[in-house]
Amino acid sequence: MIELKYPLTNYVYRRFSIPLARLLIPTGISPNYVTWIATFSGFYAAYLLSKNNAIAGVVVLLFSQILDCADGDLARLTGKVTKKGAYLDRVLDRFVDAGLIIALIALNPFKYWLVGTLAIVGTFLVSVSRIMAEAVDAECKVGLATRDFRILAIIIGVLIGEIYYLLAFLALLGFITTFHRMIYSMKQM
Repeated sequence: MIELKYPLTNYVYRRFSIPLARLLIPTGISPNYVTWIATFSGFYAAYLLSKNNAIAGVVVLLFSQILDCADGDLARLTGKVTKKGAYLDRVLDRFVDAGLIIALIALNPFKYWLVGTLAIVGTFLVSVSRIMAEAVDAECKVGLATRDFRILAIIIGVLIGEIYYLLAFLALLGFITTFHRMIYSMKQM
């Protein structure tokens, strides 16, 4: 059965991130260092996208996301899984998410500012709705708009050049997933 929530992680990233993590073990590089490299790679991908360099931006974005998986793989393989590392990874992921959407808005600020702002809000609410549910001991892993799915949407939207519709899709998907998570979580309370 095809896993829709994590299509890139399950079918692309892990094919590269696990071997990469194994290669990194002898270097002694820390998982948190890999997290920072992934973050700055994500920012560079956003920069390339803001300059309308779709192919290079997507390639660097894929590299960034493979590194974003490799940090966790490296932590698990070396027994260095920490709350601090998980926290750092999640917070920096939000910076990259915002950077990617801001880069898309920058392509045509007059046309994309409103729909782009809604895309950022929707994207952040997906994460916040889960965090808030888990803060009150509700389980909340429902909804389609996982980060993985949003990155896939960004890749497809950028490559076909439909930025307005991509941002609208991200906004709509984010708000739908947020309301789904709210309803699901509140039923548990």
